[in-house]
Amino acid sequence: MGNLPFSAVDLFAGCGGLSEGFSRAGFHVVGHLERDKWACETLRTRVMFHFLRENGQLEWYYRYARGEVTREQIRLKFAPLSDLIESRVVEKEFGKNDYSQIISSLRVGLKAQAVSKVHVLLGGPPCQAYSLVGRARDPNRMQTDERHFLYEHYLKVLEDLAPDFFVLENVPGVLSATVGKEDIFQRMLGDFLSIKPAYEIAPTYEEYRRNPRGYLVDAAKFKIPQKRRRVLLIGYRKSLAKSHPPVTQLFLDLRKLESATMLDVSDAISDLPELKPGEGNDRWYGPYREASQLKEYQAEMREYSVGVCNHRARTHMESDLERYKFFIQHHLNGDKRATLSDLLGERPDLKPAHQHLDKFIDRFKVQWWTRPSVTVMAHIAKDGHYYIHPDNHQCRSFTVREAARCQSFTDNYFFEGPRTEQFKQVGNAVPPRMAEVVGRVLKTQLGKVYRH
Repeated sequence: MGNLPFSAVDLFAGCGGLSEGFSRAGFHVVGHLERDKWACETLRTRVMFHFLRENGQLEWYYRYARGEVTREQIRLKFAPLSDLIESRVVEKEFGKNDYSQIISSLRVGLKAQAVSKVHVLLGGPPCQAYSLVGRARDPNRMQTDERHFLYEHYLKVLEDLAPDFFVLENVPGVLSATVGKEDIFQRMLGDFLSIKPAYEIAPTYEEYRRNPRGYLVDAAKFKIPQKRRRVLLIGYRKSLAKSHPPVTQLFLDLRKLESATMLDVSDAISDLPELKPGEGNDRWYGPYREASQLKEYQAEMREYSVGVCNHRARTHMESDLERYKFFIQHHLNGDKRATLSDLLGERPDLKPAHQHLDKFIDRFKVQWWTRPSVTVMAHIAKDGHYYIHPDNHQCRSFTVREAARCQSFTDNYFFEGPRTEQFKQVGNAVPPRMAEVVGRVLKTQLGKVYRH
């Protein structure tokens, strides 16, 4: 192995949250498989960023962010970059594209990069079938949703690439999801334990039966300014445990890195430019405003960046703005978080024209300066009512950049596509900082296995 970096491949990659975290941890992420066009565009731009940074040419990336040059112009200037993007980003979809085409594309990309071994397989299959909110809204409780079994495609790649470790991420709802009388998570665990080469999962299957919630992690405990609980499956080839027994302690190692100190919304976004509804820019907003003192998290978010992008506020209806003012004022008064019931009781004239108001009593949520944000979800692409900015002078919902900050994406992370697509990418992503912590744990284990 020498001192070559360990390699990783990311399936269902989205805009690259898992990939980015593992890159920060020192992994060589050599493949991203993703079906969504705009997420793939973001991944291509991210490959470009890493290439230019590693080659001391970041000024070209800054020029791209400011709209002075196109990505194609940069690809023409740096010939190896074009091949690298084509090798790493595979725009295909399980079920739509033949599996043989997908695995062949991944292998061709690995060969083009002279990668003979994949050490870690990453992935977060689409979670809508497991979502508790989705089940509540679906009259069939997602029982007929084929996405329950998307993880089976992940299993095929796991068998084909036979990495040392795998990381599978999903929503807490997967722990209680069923099809008929079958427990989906138990089936999933059984399937992972039955493939060849043989894998073990940490915590073990026996531990799962004692405590099914042992697989849950909360992003807020890893100094991410957001409450975001997720299920993590971390698996390792059983043969590794024979040569390196501590590998069974993976989850314990991860728990040791949890912090009692939590970051809040103020840590995340208080240094960003103020905007009124409709102001800003979906691409390049501008250089940073002067700040007398940055918080540690904000300084980290600004690393390798010369300004702010993806920072444009929605244009809201006047009636929604009045509702926002009501909820923000309750927040500023130090009251408990107001609900729709409070609004209807105090300002019945502001009653929203929506059905089933009783089922969405918390439809409007102000994000408190002094607390982590609520979970950033893809629903933010539809409206921003769950993500109201706490500043009454701005009186609006979060921008893409503010949501990205709460997700721990650095400011140099450029999201491609229309604003709605940018929001989807951010909401569906794994927080890079959480992925980085997992990556560091696995890198330590791999270092022992290969005596790095």
